[in-house]
Amino acid sequence: MPLARIDVAVKEKPVPGEKFTIALQENSEMLGLLDGGRTFRFKAPTATEEDYQQANRVLKVVGFDLDLHIEGEPRLLGSLTYSE
Repeated sequence: MPLARIDVAVKEKPVPGEKFTIALQENSEMLGLLDGGRTFRFKAPTATEEDYQQANRVLKVVGFDLDLHIEGEPRLLGSLTYSE
């Protein structure tokens, strides 16, 4: 299963079983698009994420492991495990 480093707002944290797609922004930033307009940023997109984005694949969140959250900060940094 692919593993990606992501940056996400606390209130937009992905949950297991949730589906998402990957979008490339004008500034070359890759975003994961979740239900309800929620998003997360890929910190260092890989060729795998680029391939999924180009193929417009729907992916599924398997898990999110929090690496860092400073209390009071609005964003989380962690590892997202996902599958097709």
